[in-house]
Amino acid sequence: GIDLTGANGGIVRVEDIEWIDAAGDYMCVHAGGKTHIMRTTMKLLESTLDPALFLRVHRSSIVNANCINDAEPCPNGEYLLTLEGGTQLKVSRSYGPRIKALLEQ
Repeated sequence: GIDLTGANGGIVRVEDIEWIDAAGDYMCVHAGGKTHIMRTTMKLLESTLDPALFLRVHRSSIVNANCINDAEPCPNGEYLLTLEGGTQLKVSRSYGPRIKALLEQ
């Protein structure tokens, strides 16, 4: 797989990435219990990651499908994901169908 380099020069192995969230012009890449800051765009990052594994769940978050422990449907068409480490992420309505399809596999 490919590796990404964090702002502090640390290498992030893509398979270690649990989830990613956007903070302005930076991406916070959560991998192996650490947060790596990268100066890149969500679009660019999304284009380098395997779409079968990394799902865009919100305009500002991408999640590794292997790290999803639970997905709870919400009445408004959103989902609440619980990741392995206990992190909870909201799936916005427009990305809901992708999560639903993943869960039905």
